Amino acid sequence: MQSQTEEFMAELEVHDFQECHLRILELYEEYSHRNIAKIIRTRKENFDMSDLRAKRELQTEVEREVRNFCTWLEKARNLEPTTAHYYSVSLKSLLLGLPIGVQVARLFSIILDTQARK
Repeated sequence: MQSQTEEFMAELEVHDFQECHLRILELYEEYSHRNIAKIIRTRKENFDMSDLRAKRELQTEVEREVRNFCTWLEKARNLEPTTAHYYSVSLKSLLLGLPIGVQVARLFSIILDTQARK
């Protein structure tokens, strides 16, 4: 049986994860003027079907996009550089269409499920 502290921490982590990452996705959609679910789907398909050279080009493009998003967050949203960096870098695997890690994979599923219900 979990202690009350462990239960609270588990709830806090789930809440922070969902709220923070969903906010990042909203900001990215505002920045890019594109639907995040469509971006993820398209990029995943492109990455899966690409050869090594094309994958490297896609990674370079995403890295550039992440830097530009970070700059936009700092200037347009007045975020601190460290916060803007965290927000932008946390999207990198999603923008590549690669759900890496349990939390990112969960977020990937949440995004696609949410869009499917709309």
